Amino acid sequence: MKCPIISWLLQKFNQDSKHPKYLVRLCRKPTAFTSLINEAINYPDECWNEDLIQRVIKEILEGENSGISTYSADTLDPFDVGHALGVIAEGISQKDFRANAKKRETGCTRGSLIIPVTCLPQTTDYQFTPENNLNFYPANNYHFDLDIADTKEFAIAILNGIRNHNIRYTRIGNDPKSFKIIYRLQAVITYSYCLQKFGYLNSFQPPQNWADGQDLKASEQIEILQHLAQVELKSIDSNS
Repeated sequence: MKCPIISWLLQKFNQDSKHPKYLVRLCRKPTAFTSLINEAINYPDECWNEDLIQRVIKEILEGENSGISTYSADTLDPFDVGHALGVIAEGISQKDFRANAKKRETGCTRGSLIIPVTCLPQTTDYQFTPENNLNFYPANNYHFDLDIADTKEFAIAILNGIRNHNIRYTRIGNDPKSFKIIYRLQAVITYSYCLQKFGYLNSFQPPQNWADGQDLKASEQIEILQHLAQVELKSIDSNS
């Protein structure tokens, strides 16, 4: 039997030893996100105007100056497991993700930034915070919070990273004809990861090591993920 103090020390060591290469920030307002990306790429001057900086703080940082939720990724590629887990974790509580919801509207519904840690200002700190990941347990070990000492400095770093192509941006939507990344593909990547980690997934009998979330039980998380990935088993019509 493990000593509680030793277990706590091991857990703390594991937390302190996590050094992500990239952090994924999800953005909720696609119109504002797209506008900011386009303006940052095509901005004609060397110095950013105050209006653009404040829009980044409002739309991407959501006006926060601490505890900004992010997810870790291994590469700048938007098909990375960490990116997919973050996308699902950020959206899984939405009512229109449920299996009984009406058909979701086509078009871009989210945007994401994959930010190299090297792009972060020196005044920015990141903390491994699995306890702050609310409703999708498999993404716990990918969750980090950013502690930003100077939001303006951070916003300028975001704009510089986008313009210099050091930060990868991705639009996430439902229409495969219009957008490079669609929710179903992100859900499939996530589902594949969960199969490897937990084995066969059954929403009626979730794996014992899959924990409930703040608002969603383990069974609900699995049910929604299977619905998003479209992996529900359906009867085969013998006449087809």
